[in-house]
Amino acid sequence: MSIIHLKEVTSTNDYMLSLLSGKGSEVEEGTYVYADTQTKGRGQGKNTWESEPGRNLTGTLVLFPDFLPAGEQFLITQAMALGVADFLHSFAALDDLSVKWPNDIYWRDFKICGILNEAQLMGHSINYVLVGAGVNINQRHFVSDAPNPVSVYQITHREFSIDEAAVALHSALMNRYMQLVNGETETIRSGYADKLYRKSGLHGFVDEAGPFNASIVKVHPAGEIELRRESGETRSYLFKQVEFVVERKRLE
Repeated sequence: MSIIHLKEVTSTNDYMLSLLSGKGSEVEEGTYVYADTQTKGRGQGKNTWESEPGRNLTGTLVLFPDFLPAGEQFLITQAMALGVADFLHSFAALDDLSVKWPNDIYWRDFKICGILNEAQLMGHSINYVLVGAGVNINQRHFVSDAPNPVSVYQITHREFSIDEAAVALHSALMNRYMQLVNGETETIRSGYADKLYRKSGLHGFVDEAGPFNASIVKVHPAGEIELRRESGETRSYLFKQVEFVVERKRLE
């Protein structure tokens, strides 16, 4: 498994795709590429990821989970989210970490990492998955209107080596992936459930009908989140069909 460090790239997901499509090239599973600057770094949908050049960890890991049926690809999402949380806990000694469904990593009510998984399916199998993760490490201020960003520096008031962070994150992600390889799916699912942001109590959400209060019942194996409203009514949502209501704030 190799780790590739680039100074500048449009996006690390795009770079990894170019490696995968290169004639005569074979990309080893677990290859990880990170860049000081992404000129077109991507978030979910049409979102972009705010990252000051050289101060954060933006990279992509490639996996070939052909042992997983296509219908179980959410296990990759869960495993990678847990891997990032493991990394932040061990590398920066952060507690109060959670996974905001489906795979944002939060410290308290602040977003410290966004993950973008892109899978290519072949029939009922998974050909490859690109795991793109942007982790806020040393950035001191955020200027975009992204909701509640925070960095490791803002929490700890310490700067960290991005190169050392890349090695540590790669190790943490691969450790979680190997749990899937070894069939420890229940470990991943239960760990994810335990790490869920706002996993207990009533909280604000909004769907196509407007805001409401609900509690999380569970996250289904395919990735839908099931919510129970104050009335007792339950409903399951796909990604982008419902959003958490989170008070906007900044940690400076």
